Amino acid sequence: MVVVPGGGTPPTDAPSQTTPNDGGGAPATIDGNGPVGSFAPAILQPGLSSEVVVEVRSQSGAAPQQASIDHLTSVLQSVTGKTVTVAGGSGIGGGAQDWSADALRATGDGGAAQGNGRAVLHLLFVHGSFGGDTSVLGVSVRGDVAAVFVDQVNASSTPLIGSSGIETAVVTHEVGHLMGLVDLYLHTGRQDPDHPGHSTDTKSVMYWAVESNLVSQLLQGGPPNNFDSADLADLQTIRNGG
Repeated sequence: MVVVPGGGTPPTDAPSQTTPNDGGGAPATIDGNGPVGSFAPAILQPGLSSEVVVEVRSQSGAAPQQASIDHLTSVLQSVTGKTVTVAGGSGIGGGAQDWSADALRATGDGGAAQGNGRAVLHLLFVHGSFGGDTSVLGVSVRGDVAAVFVDQVNASSTPLIGSSGIETAVVTHEVGHLMGLVDLYLHTGRQDPDHPGHSTDTKSVMYWAVESNLVSQLLQGGPPNNFDSADLADLQTIRNGG
């Protein structure tokens, strides 16, 4: 897995427009500062935003492949029914490092602000690893921040399964977490008990191995890059206010 718990809580001066989650807990707001999955209503529900902005920021030499961003844009347009805009944020300085969740959150803070009808997703493409763990290809660290470790994506490719297909799957997978999959917002009980936050369906992009360096070994023919029917049903439930 990698969905990092925590990530902060919405500030007390967050916008008043809210939608309760299905567990009766704290309402979600158009503020991405909460834990992974908490921003799902802001992304999906028409009453909370009219546009999704995908802010792409990268270190030198770590820019995503266009196919990854094009696929993500298409998927987001389909599941949200909203205008989806890709924006290039400022570059990320420095070189390869063992990134902590806090460092990634702080980097995400340097991007575009939420609000004015926009739900902003901060996607970071960086060199190095997540805390020295070279098995991790991507990570979600806050309601609106996810990162892809391009060196690990490239290292996981094979002559039969190229880095472009892996990167596309990892990007879609991490944004799936930001949209509350699997059981990060709804609590359906369908998540993989051995890999919380993930699907048990090997044909779903939310399968746990998609963001692992085992992706080429465990998913012959390449990783899936789309949601399965259960994922789509969950996204529709959240979009409808469930």
